[in-house]
Order: sequence, then structure tokens, then C-alpha cells
Amino acid sequence: MKRRTLLRAGLQVALAGVIVPGAAIAEYPTKAFLAREVPEALREVFGSADIGESDKIEIEAPHIAIDANMIPVRIRSGFINTESISLVVAGNESPFTAHFRLYESQNFVSTRIRMADTGELLVVVKADGVLYTNRRPIRVGRNSCMA
Repeated sequence: MKRRTLLRAGLQVALAGVIVPGAAIAEYPTKAFLAREVPEALREVFGSADIGESDKIEIEAPHIAIDANMIPVRIRSGFINTESISLVVAGNESPFTAHFRLYESQNFVSTRIRMADTGELLVVVKADGVLYTNRRPIRVGRNSCMA
């Protein structure tokens, strides 16, 4: 009897490990990362490309990036219930660069991005189901991205 219980529990754990990651992968915005235009990428992720501007989104990034392959970016959302932060680089071949889902009281993201050329970094924050954006121009120095 105990053997059957052990086998049943093992099977349930194995199935949970297969089914749950599959559900998480289904939410990955693959079409947005494949989009070639900014409005198309935003529509794939958020359902709309019309987003209001907000100065509550702080963007820390260099004005002039020496190495276009590793540009440090820090984003802080001034909204209490931040659900996600997305980064879009208008000059890249695939503009949708990163998408971070945040939980509980998180409102900060730090990462590095690649830029093909001088352009604008667009940050989209979703908080309480509402979309907000802020922009930051970044000039790329001599080392360019080989994308």
C-alpha cells in the first residue's frame, strides 16, 4: 500500500514539473521579440501601442555608450503596484529588448542591453493594469553592435 502511495506522489510531482513550466512558457511574448517595428511589438505584448507618458519612471543609462554591446540600464518605477517593466530600443532590428514580470513590491530592474546604433530607449511600465512610458536617447560610440 505504501509503495502505491509513493508511486502516486512521485507521478504527481513529475507531472507538475512538466505541466507548470509549459504554462509559464506559453506566456513568453515570443511574437513581440520577433516584431520588426515598435508599435507591432507593443501590440503583441500589451494589446495596444497607445501608452501615456510618465515622469515617475526613472531611467539610469549613459548618454553616450562606448560599448554598444553592453549598455548598463537601471529602471525604477515610481508606481506602487508595478506588474512589469519592458525595454524597447527603437533603432534595433528587433526593437523589443527585454520584458520583466515583477512580483509583490518590486519596482526596480537592472540589466545590460545591446544597441545597433544611436537611438532611443523606450521603457514601458505596467502598473495596476495601466501602461506608462518614458524615453531616454542614447548615443552609441565607436564600438557598434554586430546584430
